[in-house]
Amino acid sequence: MTRIVTVSISLFFASLAVLVSGGCSSQSPILDHITEGSEALQSVQTSGKPIPQAELQSAAGVALVKCFQAGVVFGMMGGNGVAVKRLPSGWSPPVAIGIVKGDFGALIGAQHLDVVMVFSDATAFDEFISTGRYFYAGAQGTAATNTGETQAAGAPVKTYVRAAGLYGAASIGGLGVTFKEKVNAAAYGADATVVDILNGKFPQPPGGIELAKKLASGT
Repeated sequence: MTRIVTVSISLFFASLAVLVSGGCSSQSPILDHITEGSEALQSVQTSGKPIPQAELQSAAGVALVKCFQAGVVFGMMGGNGVAVKRLPSGWSPPVAIGIVKGDFGALIGAQHLDVVMVFSDATAFDEFISTGRYFYAGAQGTAATNTGETQAAGAPVKTYVRAAGLYGAASIGGLGVTFKEKVNAAAYGADATVVDILNGKFPQPPGGIELAKKLASGT
């Protein structure tokens, strides 16, 4: 029994590393992250509970991530996407982000999650960027495609989740966010900081303008 648990732990961390680092397949890693973020937005917006257009138009910032969650003895979630900030001129260039979450428990199955975090308050978005994490509770996905919100209307951040697969309970409890330094450096330069990118001090990378248009149209 001890050996089984030890092997499960090893597989958990090995798989988690693959989930965090994987997902990029083109010659432009930032474009891969933008594509995954765009797909997450489209998935949520074509679900039974899309993000209201007014929320996107007034949002101070948005994070969009495609995730994969799986578990046998240990559960895990990893994914890639982007975060963008509202500027006077429109949406900022995107920064590449990754999501990591691990749960201990007897979890069986696998599930894809499309996650869109909408920040209505600039202070909340700045906190998200500076701390690299934000905590949520209540978004549930069951065995079929489903959507859920994590906060009531009026909260500084709301999370929309579209879940698909055969995972018992896709609860979004605590999301740990990692900023993909190598991806961002390759796209914007070695000296580029997350804050400078989001403040619009660099031009849009390939795919950035298209993502901004999708956010503006809500599609």
